[in-house]
Amino acid sequence: MDLESERSSNLNTEQLIKKRKDEKFAYIIAIICQLLWALNGVQMKTFRKYFPEIYSDNTVLFWRMFIVAVLGYCICKYKNIPIKRHSEIKHLNWFFLRNGTAYIFIICWIKMYSYFRVSTITVIGGITPLIIILLSVFILRDKFYMRYIYGIALCFIGSTIIVLNDRRPQSKSQILDDNIFMGIFYGVINMTFVSLSIIGQKVVTKDGMEIDLQNFYFGLYNCVPAFIVGIFYGEFTTNIKYAVYISTNGLIFYLANYLNTLSFKYIAVSKLQPISYLCIVFTFILSFILLGESIYFSDIVGAAIIISFQYYNFINPPGRNIDAVKDKDFNIKTEDRQ
Repeated sequence: MDLESERSSNLNTEQLIKKRKDEKFAYIIAIICQLLWALNGVQMKTFRKYFPEIYSDNTVLFWRMFIVAVLGYCICKYKNIPIKRHSEIKHLNWFFLRNGTAYIFIICWIKMYSYFRVSTITVIGGITPLIIILLSVFILRDKFYMRYIYGIALCFIGSTIIVLNDRRPQSKSQILDDNIFMGIFYGVINMTFVSLSIIGQKVVTKDGMEIDLQNFYFGLYNCVPAFIVGIFYGEFTTNIKYAVYISTNGLIFYLANYLNTLSFKYIAVSKLQPISYLCIVFTFILSFILLGESIYFSDIVGAAIIISFQYYNFINPPGRNIDAVKDKDFNIKTEDRQ
């Protein structure tokens, strides 16, 4: 083997090792992120319970995202990260899809808590990562694997089993709206815009926009319309205890969103999304412990179908065979050099 080929082989080997380390790091971050998303969702359910007289969707969204915008702005100033003007943003269309549609899908997500248990909402959202995978294949040109199609079918079946059995009482202190179709309607809108927002998040991250700057704009694009709509309908409240409690939810959201964006730097969207199904497990556990929500056999069956596919996806990730072939090539080249 000549010297140039040997150097090229060493460089490729180092790149592959670094790629695997980065992916493992991204997986660990994603797992922590899912625990935070689960905690965030479970806490959201308590707002109406603890503040029934002054609760409103737009007030929740304002205080939740106001703290995100303020925290993002302060961190940008601390790190000397310039606040980019919109004219300086490369993919402005994806930037708006990332931020401008967030108010819609977050409001829909909040409204879903009136129709479903927290665990059911999480399972419904379990379809979203597979939508994101397909979008990432067509838009971001990520590699496509047939298992994505199998995953969509399995997750749809698992989600259906849980949702259709959701009409049982949630707990003695909580009463759900019986209009399940309205809840599903909000769920469909939520999944559609969440998927587009995640793709937009990946695009602006690849463009080099700092995570804290992304969070600043994300918070700003949500708290402003929430404030305007809340004032218009006369439902906005400045109760200090209420604002502080919701703001803690915003802090959890900020950290989860930060880790989610950070993980996109190290791994393709299509490979990372299956980890998000761990949120189902975490949510089931937290909602049972903290909210006293019941867990039914159908929940276990539906979740098992979804999680089993993701477990297989995790231990046998897409592209593993390709990496194995590369490893074999590297070993052969190493032996030749010896």
